Amino acid sequence: MESLRDIRQNIKAIKSTQQIMQTMKMISSARIRKAQESMDNARPFATKMLEMVADLKEEVLAQTDTESEIESGASRFLLNKTGNPNKIGLVVITGDKGLAGSFNAVILRAAVAFLKKHQDKEVFVFCIGKKGRDFINRFHKKNIQIVYSSIGIFPKVTYAHAELLGEAILKEYFERNLGSVTLIYNDFKSRGSQQLREASILPFNALPTVHDKTDDTEFLFEPGVQEIFRILVPRLMKANMYRVLLESQAANLAATMNAMDAASKNAGELVQTLGVKLNKVRQAGITNEILDIVNGAEALNG
Repeated sequence: MESLRDIRQNIKAIKSTQQIMQTMKMISSARIRKAQESMDNARPFATKMLEMVADLKEEVLAQTDTESEIESGASRFLLNKTGNPNKIGLVVITGDKGLAGSFNAVILRAAVAFLKKHQDKEVFVFCIGKKGRDFINRFHKKNIQIVYSSIGIFPKVTYAHAELLGEAILKEYFERNLGSVTLIYNDFKSRGSQQLREASILPFNALPTVHDKTDDTEFLFEPGVQEIFRILVPRLMKANMYRVLLESQAANLAATMNAMDAASKNAGELVQTLGVKLNKVRQAGITNEILDIVNGAEALNG
């Protein structure tokens, strides 16, 4: 049986840990408000950029009839007929630290499933977050290569981080002639819910096609539709990456807040359980001392 001293030390250690958990919860709760505000402000711009590129989609595809236009034109963003299907990109966005429940584990499981599914291809990985980078580094396989990593950007994500990531993705997409680029991250739904997202970000196959345009006015584009499209796409990529980083940041803070709240409650219950145990051990000790006194008195009287 544990001694009173051991139980008291356990209670003291658990209470100290509980205070740390409560502090982390309060910090995450304070930061998530700002993260949500930044995320809500970034969404309209990214959505509008997507609509602008989608409006030009049909016109760009209409001008890519010749083989030379397909190889050198802006349609690489839409069709990518010349991309190597055996070379693909993967963007993994995780947190830099643990203590966030299943936040990182869900993303890493999806990344493992993706890598197993494409184990016969060369995979070029873009890692955001220390957890994802360290995990991918454990894959000692020739077909998996980290080409870009960024750590320590959370919870202070800026547009500059999105610019660097967007430029790296586009650079590798063209220089390595990638067939596609896939993104895996946690999307922020609410403070109590995060949703795993796995989406293809290049080429833009998921862009909606605009059929019911209310304005049939024909526009003249200078210097040209393809040139404008080439300018818009990098900006769309960076705006979308900024939105995704902010979504992941908010989701990470929410997961940390919920995990620390649950851990703090569990620590409180454990302290209560140890308190009951402490009382039982103390009562048993008092009972034994009384018995010793009684037995000693009887022995003297006898």
